[in-house]
Amino acid sequence: HIKEKKPIIFLFGPTAAGKTNLAIKTYDYLPIEIISVDSVMVYKKCDVGSAKPSKQILKQYPHHLVDVERLNNIFSVADFLNLAKTLIEEIHDKNKIPFFVGGSMMYFRSLFYGIHDLPGRDLEYRKELNQMKQNNSNSYLYKMLEAIDSDYAADIDHKDEIRIIRALEIYKNTGKKLSEIFSNNPTNGIREKYEVIQFGIKTDRDILHERIKARLHEMIDNGLIEETENILKDFNIAEDHPIRKAVNYKQSIEYINGKYPKDIFFDKALYATRQLAKRQVTWMKSWDNYTNVDIEDIKTITNKVKNSLSSL
Repeated sequence: HIKEKKPIIFLFGPTAAGKTNLAIKTYDYLPIEIISVDSVMVYKKCDVGSAKPSKQILKQYPHHLVDVERLNNIFSVADFLNLAKTLIEEIHDKNKIPFFVGGSMMYFRSLFYGIHDLPGRDLEYRKELNQMKQNNSNSYLYKMLEAIDSDYAADIDHKDEIRIIRALEIYKNTGKKLSEIFSNNPTNGIREKYEVIQFGIKTDRDILHERIKARLHEMIDNGLIEETENILKDFNIAEDHPIRKAVNYKQSIEYINGKYPKDIFFDKALYATRQLAKRQVTWMKSWDNYTNVDIEDIKTITNKVKNSLSSL
């Protein structure tokens, strides 16, 4: 007897495409629990800039993995995977379907295919590396990496400090080169274990750009700048914290620090969001496991899921 695979649903799409809306509509038709796939919504207090659903909506349609981490900490892909896998089992135990929705494509990819098991951050060694960088030329750390692992060094930008430091840190703590680690496929993905039914929201570029613009105006009216000021005041946010690079927050922080005036802030945030959407759409084109759906298309989702379930 072949043990049947339990179902999981993925719904992804570019930023501002209306994913949350489609997810909460689906909630009324299928026995799902919603799990957010968003690397910014995981943080408490990042509400406006991450377009987090309102408290009202979250109460009515609970989302897992929203507001699970404080900004003093960094939430990693590995954290996402661990929590997601636990949730999958808990939700299946209730005879419901885990419904993953969001735009952090790396999270979807990692959950589907798995990730390499890598050691945590070594803050002491990072300090040491930063010290070396201060005392030497700009390219010092990159040259260090080249000497250890020329293959990986060749694959990354020589200014990509985050990746350079991470590769050096992993080598120091495991004695393994990242290029070697990455040459083996990870085995901790969910694609073998579950029936993963995937949907991607297809969008018209002009309409999406209009939506992005309208949403940015709305964010600013809802206090994006004030929210950013508060998080800078309330938390000791590390210089390499991903929130400092997150769309809307990066531009707000630069504006608060006097880097440019308000009108330029708007243009920068708008441009960054459009670039993000473009990368998300490009990723979707390279991903071949899903069904395209329109922004209002509950029917395709419910029918496909029900057909899948009946064949199990």
